Amino acid sequence: MVKRETDVLVIGAGPVGLFAALSLVERGLEVQIVDKDWRGATHSYALALHPQSLRMLDDYGAVDALLERGYKVERLAVYRGDERVGELDFTALGGPFPFLLVAPQSALEHSLEQRLKDRKVKVAWNHQALSVQQNGEGVAAKIGRMEKYSTGYPVAHTEWMVAREYTTKASFAIGADGYHSFVRKGLASDFEHVGSAECFSVYEFPSPIEFGSEARVVFHKDSTNVVWPLSEERGRWSFQVQEDAPAAPTLEALHELIRTRAPWFSSRVGELSWHTNALFERRLARDFGSEHIWLAGDAAHITGPVGGQSMNVGLLEAHDLAERFSAIHKGAARTETLAGYAEQRRAEWSQLLGLAGGPQATGAAPEWARELAPRLLPCIPASGEDLRKLLEQIGLTI
Repeated sequence: MVKRETDVLVIGAGPVGLFAALSLVERGLEVQIVDKDWRGATHSYALALHPQSLRMLDDYGAVDALLERGYKVERLAVYRGDERVGELDFTALGGPFPFLLVAPQSALEHSLEQRLKDRKVKVAWNHQALSVQQNGEGVAAKIGRMEKYSTGYPVAHTEWMVAREYTTKASFAIGADGYHSFVRKGLASDFEHVGSAECFSVYEFPSPIEFGSEARVVFHKDSTNVVWPLSEERGRWSFQVQEDAPAAPTLEALHELIRTRAPWFSSRVGELSWHTNALFERRLARDFGSEHIWLAGDAAHITGPVGGQSMNVGLLEAHDLAERFSAIHKGAARTETLAGYAEQRRAEWSQLLGLAGGPQATGAAPEWARELAPRLLPCIPASGEDLRKLLEQIGLTI
């Protein structure tokens, strides 16, 4: 039975929406979470969980299952052409998780959904927000339960259609519904271009990885490329290519990209387990919300895939909103405190997207770090204090 009233309605059940719901439930708030799709992700471009994300997930008992399925990466090496010029050492961050954890997005979603089930909260899959309106008291959202119907004659086909509608009232709503966010559009918040789009050819392959617990980012002329170990026997290359690149990357194309951009890569890739081309834009919502409706994750920002920043910072945003909603619910804060959420999030993304000027070199910065500083920022899998500490390792500051 779907509740008609709740404290917080979360729209979108990807990693950010699920984590928002869990963060709220752990603080004693009632939550309803809906998603228009019928299941979670199968493949993901934001595959590396930052140390900060692991610390937050651990607070809610959601990290142990991920550690069992994930692969630890302790260093990010930097290449300029075929020359290794430096590295970032995540072990120097200290704390309980001084590493990146490479894990399938599906594993993260499963862990979060299971923790919600343990707390008697189920995701309403196949439920689409049809309208989200706020008033002085909170939010009224019309939700449609979607079902497949066979249509057409003489050639039959199936379509998703609204089988039933109902209205849910909530004190607050979180739009964590991704790039095409229905919630953001309802807020009339422009999703502004803040940089050039980038296209990547992505290749996953079964092959022993000779560089162990290290990822490598390769700056080759105007392109940015990265290789991640997914396990000791599997890896993933992401090569930046032209937007008119062939729709289906081939094994031969991968071999040529490795030959020209990463000749040091000695693992022989004999087959592909998955491959695709994907376009990544750089966008930032003009407004992160107002009064009772707020955005988090890809609904509010998009950036390149190398540093996995959009999803990981989205988890932090979910955590931030949960803390603020909880304080308001307990009478310890006023609704006006949410304006600070929007201000802080815009400021952080202005920094991450290079709108605030980018990293500055100190006297300790080597020549390569000075040269690559503007391009490095979106490639570093970190934010906040962790990002500052990692940049300090190569003489940069923000």
